[in-house]
Amino acid sequence: MPRFLWSHQSNRQLEKKVQSVPTWLVALISIVILSAVIVIIRGNPNRTGPRGYRQQVLNTLLNDAEAIAIMVAVILYIKGAPDRKAQKHYEAWRVIDTAAAANVTTSYARYQALEDLHCDGVPLKWLEAPKANLTGISLPKANLEACNLAGSNLERANLRGANLKGANLAGANLSHADLVGSDLTGADLRAASLRSTLLWDAKFWEADLSNAEMRWADLHQEQLNGAKLSKTVLPDGKLYKTPQQ
Repeated sequence: MPRFLWSHQSNRQLEKKVQSVPTWLVALISIVILSAVIVIIRGNPNRTGPRGYRQQVLNTLLNDAEAIAIMVAVILYIKGAPDRKAQKHYEAWRVIDTAAAANVTTSYARYQALEDLHCDGVPLKWLEAPKANLTGISLPKANLEACNLAGSNLERANLRGANLKGANLAGANLSHADLVGSDLTGADLRAASLRSTLLWDAKFWEADLSNAEMRWADLHQEQLNGAKLSKTVLPDGKLYKTPQQ
């Protein structure tokens, strides 16, 4: 296993262990450790006697109570990061679902929510955003399996390396989009516009490209082997006709 992958997995395992520790215990341990550090740093070795030492410790902690409180607050804030991220993702999905339910075509909030979720590594499988205006959206290597983007405007979108298996892209505008290396296996691309679209290494096995417009699309025509072609406008501008049986 490459060293960087092992390090990443180790960090995630450590993070999970830390998050499993109760918050009250984290706070208690933080207070004890910070208090001990402050006493050691600011201790006066010239003062003798147990009573004098206890008084010294108490005075030191009282004088630095605000600093201890701030440090504990910072530690608890860091520990609460996963919960805040989960809440952020919940809000993003609510924005996306609300826009879909209201049949809103153009929604900057939905656009930003999709990019934010993708940046956080959240799969976008089964996304419902038909007829959405997502012009120029950047979702490289996104997991959009079985999503519904029928009739959506994805012109100039960055979908390089995206998983679009079984996606509904019927009637979608994908002209000038970047779909290099994307997986469109079994996707519905009927009447979709793929004009001048970058499609190198894209997979079209069992994809339905009936009535699709692919003029000037950048791909090898061999990539279309196994795809359903009927009245499809091919990259060279010729209309594909179903061979006579």
